[in-house]
Amino acid sequence: MRGNQRQYLRHLYILFSFSLLFIQGCARPALQTYPANELQIATALEAFARYQEISTAACSCCLDAEADGALSVSGWFSDHTEKVSGFLQAMKPGYLKFIVINPLGQPLFIFLTDGSMFTSLNILKEKAYSGSVHSDTYRKFAPPGFEPGFSYYWLTGRVRPGEIQVQAVMSDREQEKFWLQIKHADASTESMVLFDPGELVILRRVLKDEQGKHVVDILYAEHQVVLHGKEPCRIPGRITVSSRADDVRVEVRLHSFLDEVRFSADDFQIEIPDNFEQLLVK
Repeated sequence: MRGNQRQYLRHLYILFSFSLLFIQGCARPALQTYPANELQIATALEAFARYQEISTAACSCCLDAEADGALSVSGWFSDHTEKVSGFLQAMKPGYLKFIVINPLGQPLFIFLTDGSMFTSLNILKEKAYSGSVHSDTYRKFAPPGFEPGFSYYWLTGRVRPGEIQVQAVMSDREQEKFWLQIKHADASTESMVLFDPGELVILRRVLKDEQGKHVVDILYAEHQVVLHGKEPCRIPGRITVSSRADDVRVEVRLHSFLDEVRFSADDFQIEIPDNFEQLLVK
């Protein structure tokens, strides 16, 4: 049972980590920043306020896309790579559904969560796993600092709801972008966000713990325009997460986005077949 849990929770890691996950010692360079002048600070804050308005008004509740991922695990003696393809659906604030399919389009693995509980099905082995997203096993395979209740916002490269403070604004050393130091009032961690004021998108997010150490580094790239009503919403087609905590590399690309998507909580529920063995993950 424990081996099977590891196999399917690896699939969860693909879903949560997205794109290339660098191993310890191969993480991205430290942030390259320098002080911003008053005009730059004012420009960045004005653009960021506009970005938040657009995210709320133009970006809908839901996302529906195809997903291709590759999970690589590096060790002392060998590397192992596992590839998956399927469909990804999401809804605010923490609803996710990921269906892995074979080349014939038949489902092999199904994962669902409402941001609080999760269920995963191994179709071939006729096994179903369920449990809390706050369980020790689940948290072991999720990226450090990941907030399951706001996974939709992590996926779409947006700032989750809640009261935030922009504590500092700095210029990026390599690009004409700005680093915003953001703190949520209800969180113990803070983020450094690389913001593009021209495109009004977030390009990178570095999550720091209470000691100021970088625990998660997320890159958002290849943004695509998805229409929700008359307003365009820019969604990243490639998301990269890196962490110093493990030796797993993940790459996931989202494509073939559907417009005008609407879901309900019922779309993220599944009836487990009677012939499936049901196992509780603790």
